[in-house]
Amino acid sequence: MARFNLKSFAQPDLLKKIQPANLIPLLEPFRPFLEMKGFPLPSNADQEIDATALGGILAQPDEEMPGDLVEALHLIGSIGSDEHFDELLDMAAAHEIETDGEVTALDLATQIWLKNPEALERKAHEEFFQKRKSFESFRATDPIVVIAIADLPVDLTALEESLNGYFLSKKRGVGCRVTRKDSASEVRFLIEHGQPCKREPSRKGTRSTSTFFRPEKTDAVIYDLVHNELRINAPAFADVREYLKLISRHIFGGEAKFVFGEKYTLEPLKADGRAALNCRDIPGMDSVSLWEVEYSWAGAFEHIETHRAKGVFHALALIRRDIETEPQIRKAVFKIKLAGEKRPRTVTIKAGNKSGYSRGEEAMMIEDWLRARGFVLTEETIHYAQAHAALAGA
Repeated sequence: MARFNLKSFAQPDLLKKIQPANLIPLLEPFRPFLEMKGFPLPSNADQEIDATALGGILAQPDEEMPGDLVEALHLIGSIGSDEHFDELLDMAAAHEIETDGEVTALDLATQIWLKNPEALERKAHEEFFQKRKSFESFRATDPIVVIAIADLPVDLTALEESLNGYFLSKKRGVGCRVTRKDSASEVRFLIEHGQPCKREPSRKGTRSTSTFFRPEKTDAVIYDLVHNELRINAPAFADVREYLKLISRHIFGGEAKFVFGEKYTLEPLKADGRAALNCRDIPGMDSVSLWEVEYSWAGAFEHIETHRAKGVFHALALIRRDIETEPQIRKAVFKIKLAGEKRPRTVTIKAGNKSGYSRGEEAMMIEDWLRARGFVLTEETIHYAQAHAALAGA
């Protein structure tokens, strides 16, 4: 069953960007399928490839199309872009792949796939990780003790076995793989596992049938060394809780190393108004605007109010209103423009411990801004808030 969209490779122009010397070896294992579809695959690079005919076959995937071909083209297409050219060139050199002056990003991705498919898969996992948005944060029980990267275990077998047992008990099948990726400020863990089985209607020629399969899911966990916290991305809170327990046990030496604690507050929007959006002191950040704010009014009716605009402060001023001070601000959506980027990034913050924004090196810049403006709770801000409340009630 095809899992990926082949629309991009249905375009002849894209297929022409791969040298025949690379495209033919990629397609060679699937020669019987292509010949069944009426496509004569050339036997050597000197022969011309009919990109239009090949694109037509890829544009109409069916139950006969090999899954390995679908996956290969998906990975090559998603990683083989100009923005990844230098990284792909380094990967090719690391795998002793010879390249010429006419090589393209798609050529490099294809050559790496032919030499070591897992290397390209790992790169795709990194790209996938950068796009993960919503994370639950857990602070270190002892904020003073930061564990160095070199002190963390490299062998993840015990963690994988424990997670495999958990997923098996949840009827998600066997086979769990944990991949670790280190950077200067973070240690990232990608957790691949099965999902509950699905059975969907499908067609096999003229006959109506059903396809039974087990989908795969990848969750992400980050250890942030700078702020000494664990951040977890998973759809179910039961999974978040299990990751917190097992990763704390197997990686950090004890299940009580990290605990739940509120991280984010949106009170600066009330207290500082537009000044809460100031970012002049954050290098690399051009501007911040508030696009959405969600209030929760106290009372038996669970009244939720949302304001959404391209600039909430300006929009409220036009109707002679301002940020409400009585209700709790549950959620805020910011548009943050970073230097050198054409489009602003969307950053969603919920009061509590959930944030939503893409991860990567730029994420540290956004985190610095959130902390500088007081959106991140610290021991100081918590003590100040408690003291302020005590004075107000005196």
